[in-house]
Amino acid sequence: MASRAVLLAVAAACMLGAAEAKLKLGRLVVAGVVPCNTGSLIDIATSPAFPDADVELRCAGKLVAGATTNSNGSFSMEADLTAALAALIGGCKLVVDTPLIKCNADLPAVGSLVSYLQGPLTRLLGGIFRLFPAGFSFHGHL
Repeated sequence: MASRAVLLAVAAACMLGAAEAKLKLGRLVVAGVVPCNTGSLIDIATSPAFPDADVELRCAGKLVAGATTNSNGSFSMEADLTAALAALIGGCKLVVDTPLIKCNADLPAVGSLVSYLQGPLTRLLGGIFRLFPAGFSFHGHL
């Protein structure tokens, strides 16, 4: 009887450990800088930053995470395992729908900045995938 209780306790501990490990696997962290400019693959080194822009991580068309850029145009966001897997197979993109006119009155009032994600798989540290924008491009809306 005592051995059965020990066996049940060990099994419960293993199940808790497995559940805990599952929660720790596959966090996705996306960080970068949003440029205030138009064009394709906008160079962030030569473009001004876009402060207070809303950045969304969309995977398979669904919003999975979001962030707002700081005064330097930088952002960071986290998503779960499902988004991490979608990002690794190219199913996610970053979208900034905040009008560019908010950072520069000479830029269009309609359109979005869009970027796919990039980052080497070697950046997997402690179950965290660290990715960044591949390069924002301006997409005008008709």
